[in-house]
Amino acid sequence: MGSTAEERLIIVPYQPGYGIKRRLFVWLAILIGIAGGVAIGWYLGSDHGRQLSKENSQLSQQLAVAQQQAVQLQQQIATLQRGRAIDDAANKEVQQTIQDLEEEIQQLSKDVAFYKTIMAPSSKDDKGLKIQKLELAASKEPRKFQYKLVLTQVADNSSYISGLVAVNLIGSRGEAAEVLALRDVAGADDLGMKFRFRYFQDIEGELVLPEDFTASQVQVVAQATGKKATKIERIFDWKVEG
Repeated sequence: MGSTAEERLIIVPYQPGYGIKRRLFVWLAILIGIAGGVAIGWYLGSDHGRQLSKENSQLSQQLAVAQQQAVQLQQQIATLQRGRAIDDAANKEVQQTIQDLEEEIQQLSKDVAFYKTIMAPSSKDDKGLKIQKLELAASKEPRKFQYKLVLTQVADNSSYISGLVAVNLIGSRGEAAEVLALRDVAGADDLGMKFRFRYFQDIEGELVLPEDFTASQVQVVAQATGKKATKIERIFDWKVEG
């Protein structure tokens, strides 16, 4: 039979177990590769873990510093708040002191003016017994009032003056006008209240208005006896403070 190419036959020696050895070498190479990969992965993982541990330690330190700073800031805030509270309390106390002093100065000014009217009257004719003022103040109980009557002796106060003062309430009961004596609404037995002083005297007490009585004015009549005998009268409008 003819052929266009020369055929060659190569004969090699037979080696029993060669295929098995070859497969073993392949598996060994695979195992070595796997082991190497594991080793490399472990090394890299261990290095990364050490890095993470280091970073974690640094973060823990930073956290501890931040917490300490937070505690210090809280202490500073508390100190500032206490200081502010103390300043506010001191400021209120100062303001109250100033207000008290202003009220005291105002009262002293009134007192000075009051004593001037007694010791040095503005008019030469303004001498002797005077009904200086009448003050009315509301009480906690309904229709009960506190009163304060001030009598003075102007200029001529080298000796005492004495006598009686009577107070009447002018008003109405229903549509009818009526006058009530102070003794009838203050529980007094005498017709008038006694006075004796050199410069001035305060006469104080309380009164209770009847339920159906409406006061509009207060009439004060003072009668001095002895060498300084004189009689004066003054009418005040019913004005209640407080």
